[in-house]
Amino acid sequence: MELVQTVSQRQTMQMGGQMLHSLSILGMSAEDLSDYLTELAQSNPYVRYTPPSAFAARGGEDFDVVASIASDRPSLMSHVADQIELSFASDADRLIALRFAEALEPTGWLGQPVEDIALLAQVPLVRAEQVLATLQEFEPAGLFARSLSDCLLIQARDADILTWEVETLIRNLDLLAQGRSRELADLCDCEPKDIPDILAQIKGLDPKPGLAFDHQATPVFPPDLIASRGEDGWTVELNRATSPTITVQEDRLADGEIDAQARKARSKALSEARAMALALERRGDTLLRAAAVLVARQSAFLDNGPAHLTPLTLEDVSAELGLHASTISRAMSGRMIQTPTRAIPLKAFFSRAVSTTGAGATVSRDRALGFVEKVLREENPLKPLSDDAIVALAQASGVRIARRTVAKYRSALGVGSSYERRRRAMKA
Repeated sequence: MELVQTVSQRQTMQMGGQMLHSLSILGMSAEDLSDYLTELAQSNPYVRYTPPSAFAARGGEDFDVVASIASDRPSLMSHVADQIELSFASDADRLIALRFAEALEPTGWLGQPVEDIALLAQVPLVRAEQVLATLQEFEPAGLFARSLSDCLLIQARDADILTWEVETLIRNLDLLAQGRSRELADLCDCEPKDIPDILAQIKGLDPKPGLAFDHQATPVFPPDLIASRGEDGWTVELNRATSPTITVQEDRLADGEIDAQARKARSKALSEARAMALALERRGDTLLRAAAVLVARQSAFLDNGPAHLTPLTLEDVSAELGLHASTISRAMSGRMIQTPTRAIPLKAFFSRAVSTTGAGATVSRDRALGFVEKVLREENPLKPLSDDAIVALAQASGVRIARRTVAKYRSALGVGSSYERRRRAMKA
């Protein structure tokens, strides 16, 4: 065997400690960064840190998001946030649960379809449904219900009164409201005179359990940014009330007779303080620049809602800013932006393009899903539309999507095929 020795040149890039430190700071939440700076100020005499006003007003430097919500007695959000903390061991599941919490109406019902929340949390629908199943076990029973009947079913099950007759009556409350007692009795397999007795079992249930709580709006995550709309369009700025900053105390001590080791320690501490100040400045600049791109690209979303999202990825933002996609991801992680109506996670501004039919502009997943949901909701039950017909309607409306995309979204919405829908309508 012949050994051959060659000389090759390889170019590598090593990330310096200062760059790594800056990336670490970029990925920290405002709360974690506040804790970190508090510890740094205690160990470094050249760092002076004053917690942001939002933190100081809510408990000072030991601010904790879920704990602060829970202390605002007795809001609906604080109540569910406390139970979320106890019920979910995984941080990822807690985040999904908090997305559901943000969708709660004052009644305690969900104000958004589960499909939309799953898309917002960027998780499969199955996983979102699993988290929701746990949330629907919270006290008082009936929270996180999707509708009135769902709320009453949860409460009846919790009270151990969910017989077959009670469930049938709850699922057909519309017949009761219309005075169609004979039809309702047939479904319950009883006489019309028995309906009041069945109804009496559910009269003690609370159709709107959330109304027992105070409804002061308390964001789950303090917003890092503020978006506002003016005459010239949308603008964005850092929320100074939650933006951690430090003051670097310059070294005014005379060297005197101190030894070289002490002088070196002082110099190191001062350099560390200056590096931290620079890292914080870069953090704010990166976050603001990235948010400005999101707001500019998704102004229609801010004006009209998720159905007007355009396709946008981390790679698109990183290309526009000349930064690596992983840097943008760190800047976006867990960040919220306050709009005139509500606080929104920055990741809600991103939307993948869906499969399209032939050439043409792509559409976002949210817009495609919204279109399919609207068409299915408005169709004639006796003449349900095929997937191909929905594709044709979408194309006529400027939404170019593939048939397989329609089928996937229809399935996600829990809607059967046109044949299944026609059979169900004919039986009704």
